[in-house]
Amino acid sequence: MIRSLCRKFRVQLGVPSQLRTKVQAFASDHAEDVKFDVLESALSHVENHGWTEKSLQLALKEHQLSEASLSMFTYGAADIVLHLNLTLNDDLEDMMAQQMEARQFSEKTIPIKDFLEDAIKTRLKMIIPYIDTWPDALALQVDPKVAPVVLQQFTDLIDDLWWYAGDESTDINWYTRRAAIAAIYSMTELYMLQDTCPDYSNTWNFLNRRLSDLEELGNGRLAVEEQLGNAGDLAKAAFIIARNMLSPR
Repeated sequence: MIRSLCRKFRVQLGVPSQLRTKVQAFASDHAEDVKFDVLESALSHVENHGWTEKSLQLALKEHQLSEASLSMFTYGAADIVLHLNLTLNDDLEDMMAQQMEARQFSEKTIPIKDFLEDAIKTRLKMIIPYIDTWPDALALQVDPKVAPVVLQQFTDLIDDLWWYAGDESTDINWYTRRAAIAAIYSMTELYMLQDTCPDYSNTWNFLNRRLSDLEELGNGRLAVEEQLGNAGDLAKAAFIIARNMLSPR
């Protein structure tokens, strides 16, 4: 409707280009707002209908939109997962930013290991409401079309974890540390899916052990970094770190 009005005004009134740009920007923002609201609604249907197009269709119906509006979603049902990832990452960043601000007015320092453990635990707890269907969500994220977006979201998450933890390294340690936390986060997430404890205590113990392993791994850092130099990307580097952590000593 807004696009048709733009065309009409251009023809009849000769609307200046600056005004056209503002109207187009408004139309774009409105479309993003609608998309956000639909994806939020779709999350409420995941429990019964999974990470599927059916959840999207029901959400569209709630917002009085036709199924033709499915074209808004570039990655189909995977957009629901991407939306959740982004939302939870933003929520975690807000929390870490508040903690950083509070630390500025406190003499107490938090060890980086403790900060990372709390942050990773907090982020993983956010997926507990979807834990029963989370394996399906993970399956959608390895689709070749979706994977690059997922990797970027994950890379941003890892960067935020280290930045708010206070890491400002710019050498090889920058890359090594991020690959290590990526590996630990991914291993803990997979472990969590198999944890039958109501409070996921086994998962949090696993996380604590892996972070302790990371400290021990520091003794053999040079050998690991030599392998990482040939890794090429964060995903491969994380795999190398995980392999070194889990291999028998």
